[in-house]
Order: sequence, then C-alpha cells, then structure tokens
Amino acid sequence: MLRTLGLALLLLFVGALVAPAAAPVQVSYVVSDSMSPTIETNDGYVLVDTGNVADGDIITYYSEERGTSVTHRVVGVTEAGFVTQGDANPSTDQASGYPPVEPADVSGTVLTVGGDPLLIPNLGAGIALLRSYWFLTVALLAGLVLYRLAESTRQRNRDTVLRSREVVLTTTVVAIVVGVALVSLAGTTQTTVYQVTAAETPGEQTLTVGAERTESLTVRTAKTPLTHVVTDADGMTITNTTTVDEPAASPGNGGRGAVDRLRAQVLEPERQNMTASIPPQETTGPHRTSLQFAPYPATLPYGVVATLHGVHPLLAALSTILVIVVPLYALYWLLVDTRTPLRGTRSRRLRQLGGDR
Repeated sequence: MLRTLGLALLLLFVGALVAPAAAPVQVSYVVSDSMSPTIETNDGYVLVDTGNVADGDIITYYSEERGTSVTHRVVGVTEAGFVTQGDANPSTDQASGYPPVEPADVSGTVLTVGGDPLLIPNLGAGIALLRSYWFLTVALLAGLVLYRLAESTRQRNRDTVLRSREVVLTTTVVAIVVGVALVSLAGTTQTTVYQVTAAETPGEQTLTVGAERTESLTVRTAKTPLTHVVTDADGMTITNTTTVDEPAASPGNGGRGAVDRLRAQVLEPERQNMTASIPPQETTGPHRTSLQFAPYPATLPYGVVATLHGVHPLLAALSTILVIVVPLYALYWLLVDTRTPLRGTRSRRLRQLGGDR
C-alpha cells in the first residue's frame, strides 16, 4: 500500500514538474537570488492557478524582453498591468525599464501556507544533477525494474528451472543500458569565454558589442576506425572544417609497453582546422562558447549518426548500441534452444537430495 502511494505521489510530482504552462498545477524552481530570502536560488515551488492576482502575491510570468520566465512579487496593480519586484531587488522591474506584466503572461501564483511559500529546498540542484548524470539514473531504474521482475518470477515459479532465455534477455537489457551510458559518458567539451566590451579592445578573447567576429580554431584529436565523432558548437557557428592527418610518433623502444604500442597503432592523430562565426553581442559582459565532441560506435554511417544526434544524442547512442546487440540477440534465438535449463531452484535441489521444503 505504501509503495503504491509513494509511486503515485512520485508520478504526480513528475507530472507537475513537466506540466505545460496551461496546467492547473506546476512545479518549478528559481535560478537567481532576486527573491532572497523568501525563495533562495534553486528552491522549488508549487505554482497554482488562483484566478485573480492580488497585491503581495508571488507570480511566475513570461518576460519577452528577458526571453525567459520570472518569479517575482506583485507590488502594485495598475490598468496597464502588474508592477513586480524581487524581494532582494532595490527597485521594481518596471523602474528598471521592463513593461508592466500583462495578465495573459502570468503562468500562475506560488502556493503559500500561512503566508509563506511552500518550498522544495534545492530542487533545481537536484534536477541539474539528474540531467548531468541521467545515464546513472536510467541504469538505476533499469536495475530496479529487472530486480523486481526477477523477484516476481522467483515467487511465481519456485518449482521451475531457470531457462537460458531468461538470462540472455536480462543480459541483453543490461548491455543496452550500460552501452548507452558509456557512449553518453564519453563526450568531451572545450569551452572558451570571451569578454564583450563597449569599445574595441585588443585581445584574442575580447568581443565588441554589435560586431561579428570570425575565429580560426585548431582542435587535435585521435581518430579510430571504430568510432564516429559528432561535433556541436554553442555560442558560435562552425562555417568550415578541414581535417589534416598528423604524423604519428615513432614507436621506438623508449620503455613503451604493449598497450602503448597497440594504442599508437589503433589511434591515429589528426588536426581539425575550423572557422567559426561568433554572432554580434548586444550587451557587455562574458560570452561563453563551447565545442562538444560526442563519439559513437561506428556501427552506422556517419551521416546517419549525425542525423540521429541532431534529433537527440540519446537516440544516436541507443541506435548505435542496438545495431550491435540486436543481431546477437537474434542469432541466439535462431541458433540456441531457448528452453535449455541452466540450473534448478533451491526447492528442486532439496527434492533431489531427498529433503523437504
């Protein structure tokens, strides 16, 4: 009963977390300290549709000027809209140049209990952790599901034998989950932060407000016939890429072991000369650019892998792993008797020894 209730509450929470803006109940969190100390950074809250917004309510609304949602307190109601202000800010949003908030832009009101908002401490940090290590979450959930299925099977079939198909199916599922996790974990990121200034300033990592910049980048990698590497850019656009094979280091003796010699033969060094365009920036401050390198098993043509990666990296990882696992699983079903017993249960062994259950 408690497990069912806990699962139901978990599903309700996840549903509220991913609910669209029109849903009656949502769960979200703040990403800044503008509402401190009422709502600290990463604190989660419950958003409800209360109908009429009153002075003193904490609301979440979409700001077109900011390009994101904002959670601030209503400090005034006018014919033009709501006047809002963060509890930690010295002035209202409207005094800072933002227009009054229209009722149509309000997503909901923060649920309060006894005048204080109902908070979920560090919800944002928890979600960020899950997003960064989603593969561990998937592996854990898959393990729990497999454990529960195995436990249920043992309870229903205490007098039966363990068939090879049961072991092979479990091994196949685990191989897929672990393979996808390892492929997703193998990606690397190269980040560069530029400083945007109002006037043109000398420097390799400086940008000028309103001016586009073209950069020449050199990336050294090690290619292998066993993988495809898909490159993504953030904060800039790659306009041209030229790949140059670099001469491999002489094997020599130099104390190198067999593993090092094998690595030198399998991994061939190469240099990628890239031309990148950084779009004009509208405000001063730091501008972060990054290159993400995602390696995948070369089980599909590069164009197919790149297309799947463009849809979602998880889809590319899953597809390249399935190309390996599914044929092996199909061969097992074609060539092996799936009813082959592997071992008996404890009760069967007891009966063979003359014992009683």
